Amino acid sequence: MSLGSRIKICLAFLIAAAALPASAGTVARFQDERLALYTENGDARVLKRSDLTPLLRGRPDWSVTADIAALGKAENKSWHLVDADCLPPTFERCLLFLAEAGRPGVALREYSTQAGGFVPNGFALPPGPTQAIWYDDSRILVAANTGPGSLTRAGVPRLLKLWTRGQPVYGATTILAAPLDTHGIRPFFSLSGGGLFHAAEVTTATGDFELYHFGWGQNFRRSQLPADARLLDFFQGRAIAVLGDRGWMTAQGRQPPGSLVAYPMAPLLGPASETLPELAYTPPAGFRIIGAKAGRDTLYVHLRGAAGDRLVSMRKGAPSWPAANIALPSTGPFELVAASDLADVALVAGGGVFHVVGRGRTRTITP
Repeated sequence: MSLGSRIKICLAFLIAAAALPASAGTVARFQDERLALYTENGDARVLKRSDLTPLLRGRPDWSVTADIAALGKAENKSWHLVDADCLPPTFERCLLFLAEAGRPGVALREYSTQAGGFVPNGFALPPGPTQAIWYDDSRILVAANTGPGSLTRAGVPRLLKLWTRGQPVYGATTILAAPLDTHGIRPFFSLSGGGLFHAAEVTTATGDFELYHFGWGQNFRRSQLPADARLLDFFQGRAIAVLGDRGWMTAQGRQPPGSLVAYPMAPLLGPASETLPELAYTPPAGFRIIGAKAGRDTLYVHLRGAAGDRLVSMRKGAPSWPAANIALPSTGPFELVAASDLADVALVAGGGVFHVVGRGRTRTITP
């Protein structure tokens, strides 16, 4: 089976480009039949994973994938894991994003789960404002300090480059160049049953956003999303975005501010390059959309309001998308961490515990 047909990943991620915050977001990814999760307990800092079957039964069988503390100790570093992205379908090659508390920047290293160490002559960058995603099994898309002209005046990346393993980073091919006053550039990658999609979001000097979609041939297409809308994920061949305060005036009428919208990728990437929006969901009064993660048949949406946090499950429908609230054991704030394109479940973190939702009852798991 080809790489493209076997990849099961539905996540686009953001790599922190500053000092490690006091409370970093949860690092977790579904990997086909497994969940990978990073935990810290005193001096122990490990990336581990469990098969989904025991996980869904509430008895995860954790095994260590990468001992971050030991890797750091070998290089006289006190690393924490900011994010990790392992390449499907084997998930043996991983991009690790490593930071030291109180020190600026994120270091990039390529890690082999099979060898249990960093890949010789693999992808590696010193601490800096680095963001990267896999492009294929030998190349990554990277926005980082890659040489003269690669950073803005404020010191953030402005070039998105295609970098081949073994190639000097300064020789990587620039595929998107933003202006020198750009406030940031963020790459996306999604490959699931809905298709393969790469994108890049540029934050302009005015704080607006420009979203570019492109495929394997880097055939860039600018989305017609309003300038204050944000891309969240891809779901069943559609881009999923949340609108800002301006809403969106379309041929179908005005889409309300703060709503969740979708548009199919095929018309956008086709000859006519059309952005054909559809209204997916408008949150109830007093709530706003914090994020969304795509499963196989279910889109999980995180809401926050004065009354607390809510988790909503949605399915693609016509003309409307049916939505239902998901009950969680606790009512406090939570984080929608990841969703599985294979198992159609999502991972939620809150109150110091983790919950797996979807496919029946909510399950509480122990890291």
